Amino acid sequence: EYTGRVRRGYFIEGLSGIQFIRDKDFAGIMLALEQPREDILWLSAIDSAQPWGKSLPHLPGRAFINVPGTMVALHAGLPVAVFERQGKVLRVFDDTFLTEALRIFVEDYAKRSTYSSLNRMMVKEYPKEAAEALALAGFMHEMQDYVLYRSSI
Repeated sequence: EYTGRVRRGYFIEGLSGIQFIRDKDFAGIMLALEQPREDILWLSAIDSAQPWGKSLPHLPGRAFINVPGTMVALHAGLPVAVFERQGKVLRVFDDTFLTEALRIFVEDYAKRSTYSSLNRMMVKEYPKEAAEALALAGFMHEMQDYVLYRSSI
């Protein structure tokens, strides 16, 4: 700090203690924190790039367990939905982005980026309000469940 190579401060809410940023990276990092990208990204709950419940405490009403088999949809860095128990349970934290999040999930699933070992994913528990979004994204309604198949090609 005294040589001008780093800046000291409290940059990220929820992370305790003084934090340091290289001076040359300060402007870019502050911009990213103030104006996060609006992309929706699905990550495994145990992925090191997924900070919720690890380096950041869960937000009220948006808690999930960080275990293999849980996939988290992040919009602008905030969790908006999760698939738990290898996709058997869908929980929605913000339905504003649900249709888009599920569409992206289906694309990732087809590319084996999510649940790569499953050729069939069956959603057994989901909020009633999510049924239309699941169907629009490409899940097929079978009995009381929504199923997504991955082609073997």
